[in-house]
Amino acid sequence: MVQEKRKKGLAGDIIGILLCVILIPIIVVNIVLIVNTYIHPDKIPGVFGYRPVIVLSGSMEPEFMIGDLIFIQDVDTEQLQKGDVVCYLENGAAVTHRIEAITEEDGETIYTTRGDANNTEDQIQVKESQIQGMYKGKKITGAGDAVMFMQSTTGMVLFLVCPVLILIIWDFIYRRKADKREQEQRKALEEELETLRKAKEEKE
Repeated sequence: MVQEKRKKGLAGDIIGILLCVILIPIIVVNIVLIVNTYIHPDKIPGVFGYRPVIVLSGSMEPEFMIGDLIFIQDVDTEQLQKGDVVCYLENGAAVTHRIEAITEEDGETIYTTRGDANNTEDQIQVKESQIQGMYKGKKITGAGDAVMFMQSTTGMVLFLVCPVLILIIWDFIYRRKADKREQEQRKALEEELETLRKAKEEKE
């Protein structure tokens, strides 16, 4: 009986650890992204130097496709070269295209870009301040739709609020079970001591 209870307690500990390992990173990443969005509204939010970007057009096929989730990395713009794939903001929208030319205008660096699937260069010249990062081949095929859902109100509830509630509920249940186990162990110890006491009295 005691061994069975110990096994249940161990199983509960393992489940609790797994929940923490799975849910805490999700909570932390979501919080960091939300905070970064408000602190730097002119920047694509990111974590540890990586910024996720959802591909919404086919202008860079076959490098990446509509619905892919790509990751751009922080980059020193002075190191950018022709042929690099960069992400920049244009009227609040993220555009990820390849650099076709780099020029100087009035002391400011200007980038001419083009999507791999487009026949012509982009009409809008990109300024250095618009560059958000560089794409270096890291992507998750088809994961963009899932991320867009996570950014919706429903997604925020499921991936931020729910994990927090699950951890709180689990902690409450775990603590109650731990208290119950402690009380049972104390009771068993008291009964064992009482049995020993009676046995000692009978001998005397």
